[in-house]
Amino acid sequence: EGVSLLEDGVTGELNPAQREVAQILQQNAVSLQSQIEALLRFNAAAFEARQLKRERCNLVKLVQEQIDAQRLQWQSHGLTVRVEGEPVTVMADPAKLGTAVANLLSNAIRFSARGGTIALVVSSTGDTASIEISDAGPGIAPDDRDRVFEPFFRGERQPEHTVKGTGIGLSIVQEYIAAHGGRIALLPTGPGARFRIDLPRG
Repeated sequence: EGVSLLEDGVTGELNPAQREVAQILQQNAVSLQSQIEALLRFNAAAFEARQLKRERCNLVKLVQEQIDAQRLQWQSHGLTVRVEGEPVTVMADPAKLGTAVANLLSNAIRFSARGGTIALVVSSTGDTASIEISDAGPGIAPDDRDRVFEPFFRGERQPEHTVKGTGIGLSIVQEYIAAHGGRIALLPTGPGARFRIDLPRG
């Protein structure tokens, strides 16, 4: 508020050098606010992860709902998004599991090259159900692979001309999946980034 008043000249007209300083202050204040809000969201997610409301979920249907919810985003990037797989069901919290899938899909859209394809595959093996997502991006840099799930970590291969991410999306995915007794993994093969969620079916 104070910086905005300075920029607007409410307290007196600023000379060019003063205006430049005020603009820097404004940019840093906005950045700091974004970081604080991201920290609050991450802390809230960590707390909410311990309060699951489980019900029987059809994973193909849940994934398709998240694809539909982000249709405008992936269509505006000229992307194709497809889901395939068997009708697997798990006992899970649909809101939190949906958020986990939504975060992975949002990342895939953000990093994929225009005109590419994002694939989501649902499968099951014995007592485990899996959701795998692969994007059409550059993949994760080798030096970043061990840190992608760290809160607020942003890898070196950031897409150009997009809003900078907060670095908490994958951390929230990990919190929610771990709360379900599952795990999220970055798979070693590409060409883009490939993540797999494994969930117990019981």
